[in-house]
Amino acid sequence: MNFLSKNHESCSDFHGKRSAGFTLIEFLVAAIMFLVVGGAVFALFAQHAPFFNRQQNLVGVNIAMQNTVAQMQLDLANAGTGYYPGSVIAAWPIGVTISNQPSGSGPCNIPATYTYTAACFDTLNILTINHNVPPAHPTNNTGGTASTICSNIGASPFYIQPNPGQTPAQTAAGYSAGDQVLLITTGGGSHGVQGPTGGNNSTASNGTLVNSFVLSGAPTVGANYVSLPFNAAGNGVLYTNDPLNISNSDSTNLGGAFCAADWVMKLAPTTYYVDVTNAQDPKLMRQQNGVTDIIAEQIIGFKVGAATWIPSASTSTLTYSFYARNSSTSTPPGYGSNFELVRSVRATLIGRTNPNLDPTYTFRNTFDGGPYQVVDATVVINPRNLTMNGN
Repeated sequence: MNFLSKNHESCSDFHGKRSAGFTLIEFLVAAIMFLVVGGAVFALFAQHAPFFNRQQNLVGVNIAMQNTVAQMQLDLANAGTGYYPGSVIAAWPIGVTISNQPSGSGPCNIPATYTYTAACFDTLNILTINHNVPPAHPTNNTGGTASTICSNIGASPFYIQPNPGQTPAQTAAGYSAGDQVLLITTGGGSHGVQGPTGGNNSTASNGTLVNSFVLSGAPTVGANYVSLPFNAAGNGVLYTNDPLNISNSDSTNLGGAFCAADWVMKLAPTTYYVDVTNAQDPKLMRQQNGVTDIIAEQIIGFKVGAATWIPSASTSTLTYSFYARNSSTSTPPGYGSNFELVRSVRATLIGRTNPNLDPTYTFRNTFDGGPYQVVDATVVINPRNLTMNGN
């Protein structure tokens, strides 16, 4: 009798089973399918990569515009800040100056090269006082403090009194060449209202007069006064060096003489302008206390307008004027550079993505036909310090 183990398999059973795994044909089929699908994926990715990059660039421009507007709102909200402990100024008369590009200033952009010129851009100056230097009062070369003693800006230098508790040398230490000062009357009295060429103009709209100059050198001291040198041109009211555009425009709010009860304040301005040194990449700049920062790149438009208060009508204009130098009867109308009338500011920015000069890039925007995307932002800001006295 023969016995077989239960674990024993016959030869026929062994040869009837198949070992696990892929055959060569199956492997080749799978590899071909992977190549086909992978190629399609990579082709789709390559096709959409430019769209992704364009969208990312657009997002970058949007973020830059939002940050710029936010920074401008912070600065403009404080325009005209004139408070200083111990000084009481009832109504701060001026907080911003705007330099608009006049018509006829040349072509704005050059379509063939996708570049923009200075004719496209305005300049905005936001005026606040330097809180490290106390406001001073005018005097003359006698150092007197009587209300009838004045210093006239028709000739250099301009005299100021030492600040309370300070020697003339200590007061002088707060000023240096290149500083710009703002002169403000307290109202009343004879201050020689003058225009930029020295001729008399009509009385300012609210009785408050201003003027400004830039120190041309270090101040000098006397026994009881400090003298501030400056460069006067013509009859002494139009200054060739006034980067803030306070005193070099035709305006009825410019004073000629400032007396002992008036104010002399060192400014700490903030200026927004567009640098076109590199015409391929115009940059919006923010300058403050001698420090200049790039706020945004590829800015192809910066326009600034102002809504002004009309004393005779006791109301504000319904539209914003982008022609600061023009009079109210000009075409188009303006406000005669009388910046004390400004009550709100409208700023418009236009930015773009980096131009794509690849000849295979076919996208063209509808703004100027350039190979880039364009984004604009407009903001209206009411400087809170320019709405005093119910105006």
